[in-house]
Amino acid sequence: MASTISLLPEKHFLCSLCRDVFTNPVTIPCGHSFCLSCLCHYWSRHQSKYCPHCRRVFTDKPDLSVNRILSDISEKYRNARPQKSPDEEKVVDVDQMIQERLQKIERLKYSLELQKSSYLREVRESQKVFSALVNAMEKSHKAVVAAIEERQREEETRVETLVKELEQEIRDLRKEAEDIVDQVPDTDQSDTKQVTQSTISTVSISDMKDWSKVTVETDPCIGVTRRALSDMLDKIKVEVNRLSKSELKRIEKYTVDVNLSAKTAHPFLSVSDDRKQVRHTDKLQEVPDHPKRFDRVANVLAKESFQSGRSYWEVEVGEKTEWNLGVVKQSINRKGKFTVCPANGFWILSLKTGGQYFANTSPVTLVALEQKPKKVGIYLDCTEGRVSFYCTESGVHIYTFTDTSTDKLHPFFSPGRLHCGKNASPLIISSSFCSI
Repeated sequence: MASTISLLPEKHFLCSLCRDVFTNPVTIPCGHSFCLSCLCHYWSRHQSKYCPHCRRVFTDKPDLSVNRILSDISEKYRNARPQKSPDEEKVVDVDQMIQERLQKIERLKYSLELQKSSYLREVRESQKVFSALVNAMEKSHKAVVAAIEERQREEETRVETLVKELEQEIRDLRKEAEDIVDQVPDTDQSDTKQVTQSTISTVSISDMKDWSKVTVETDPCIGVTRRALSDMLDKIKVEVNRLSKSELKRIEKYTVDVNLSAKTAHPFLSVSDDRKQVRHTDKLQEVPDHPKRFDRVANVLAKESFQSGRSYWEVEVGEKTEWNLGVVKQSINRKGKFTVCPANGFWILSLKTGGQYFANTSPVTLVALEQKPKKVGIYLDCTEGRVSFYCTESGVHIYTFTDTSTDKLHPFFSPGRLHCGKNASPLIISSSFCSI
């Protein structure tokens, strides 16, 4: 048996990751096999779980069980394979180096194609958003113009009617004057004029308009324009909110699992056993001192860190009156006093007592929100250098920080002070996620 195995090509017994004979080989659903330790190490360095050989992505991490048959055969091959001379080893090493570089070229090309597809998809999505917004504005502008033109037609009709009424009254007055003159005996001209004016003054004026109160608006379209513009802005706002929801839906595909790191939590904070909730207790917890623990401000970080790609997570804030959320550099100061700002490695959105929202820029930026979010979505794009915040109920974009960092970035949480129990509810990390 051993002699038969030794005659088989060596490639059947080699792990493509370490290039050595299999040790505790595992076979994943796509059919490819790797050393257990090699595959675990490979997956620990990548967010997505995919086959290093064929690049097939697995939605759920496959169960890794040692392939006992392949393990036994590989061990027999290891013991039975013929020893190679130093010259042969050098040739094999050179061939292996060439093969590795060829595979690297293929992986780079494949990654570039994926990146191109991603960029094209982003361009198409942005074009859809922009086109929809332009269409909404064009429709609203047409509505404004139509409203102004309609008001102008109404005013023209009104003025024409008034002119006709005035002309009719003039004709009536002239006829009345002529009838009176015909009834008066022949007298001199001055007497006739006096009699006519006196007689006309006795005519009933109640049937005639008081034209002193009739005016024509010099700028009749101002009111309708303002109303139409107001309607246009409302429609645009609705469209922007709709597009924001569409944008939020698009980035939800980058959702990652986020868990709190209890060893970073300030002693005032209580972290739930499932690492998804944190609340302020106003009572110091008995926790061991740790160099990564905040010792002055009631903050906590997530265990996960991100240095590349895109990530998205949601945090339920409910009816809390104070909280702080965002991302921070792994290297931030956690001891003593420090200023929360991007220059110090903090990209944080805050709700302060009194209902005011702030982006912790330097100086801080006041953020006006029409709707108080009960759940906040945080989107981190390490490639573009952006940290964006969204109201998940309405889809409204709240604020975006634009910056760059080569450091690892951790999600950041602070539930705020208790305020006599009014802010006692916890911050809750959404537990639903998908692997990308």
